[in-house]
Amino acid sequence: MKRMIKSLMLVIMASVLFASCDEQKKELKSLVEKMNSECPLPLGDIGSVNSIIFDGEIVEMKFTSNESFAPISSLSNHQQELKEMLGMSFSKGSNDKLVEKIIAAGVNFRSVFVGMQSGEKIVLEVTPNDLKTYAEKYSNMTDQQKLIVTMYIGTKVKLPVAVDNTTKLVGLSLTSDALKYKFEVNDAETGQNLESSISFMKYITLSQMANSLKGGMMGERNRQFYQALIDCNQGAEYEYHELQTGKRMSFRISIDEIREVLNGKWDNQPSAKDWENLGNVLEQYADSYDVDSIEVVDSVAEDYTW
Repeated sequence: MKRMIKSLMLVIMASVLFASCDEQKKELKSLVEKMNSECPLPLGDIGSVNSIIFDGEIVEMKFTSNESFAPISSLSNHQQELKEMLGMSFSKGSNDKLVEKIIAAGVNFRSVFVGMQSGEKIVLEVTPNDLKTYAEKYSNMTDQQKLIVTMYIGTKVKLPVAVDNTTKLVGLSLTSDALKYKFEVNDAETGQNLESSISFMKYITLSQMANSLKGGMMGERNRQFYQALIDCNQGAEYEYHELQTGKRMSFRISIDEIREVLNGKWDNQPSAKDWENLGNVLEQYADSYDVDSIEVVDSVAEDYTW
């Protein structure tokens, strides 16, 4: 009799568990259908969310990705970083209910990114336990801290990035007091060492930061990012490594200097392209008058007041 009662209790408990799981899936399905009815959801210049569906086992969200920001081929090599970014975006805010329902229903979450230009596809699958871990990891972060991490991961997945014909951004790290960029310079091509132009490179960087604030959603996003660095007491550090000499030089942009960028001090300064055009003109001058073009460019840069 006792054995029969025990077996009956196990059956009842199992039935309750299955019924509970089924109810969670029904609630998840209802939420997903509501979200899907609002698709496509534009994400500005970076793409759009095209659909979200639930087949009873997996919640799948499909994105169209503008590859001018990050080619799908490069994203495929950084799947863990992409999972981190997704997990962070789902840890708080408008999508936290979706995550709660996915975890409660015990189903996987799948993201499908399709390149707008190439048509290439990358698929990321995240387990309920992964989502729970990410939610716990990022739940105590401020929105400013999340924005810094998002921009950090978003840049890191695209590395290495060619800055110009002689310079590549090859590394990025995030410390308690700075976002650190690492560059490689083909000094055999530049014809000059960094020591003589490091202050000029800082000037160019500040001007580029000011230019990045102009225009559309990305300009506003960059403004929010720079403000987040200020709010989180983080500056920016730029390290350059000469491939031929092995020398390393760096400069730091302080919080006060970032604030100056936001306040407009560096608006309307000559851009890197302006200086490149000037350099081409001075090289022609140097060839015509048989002088060192590098010395001419450096002397002009030194005379410019910033």
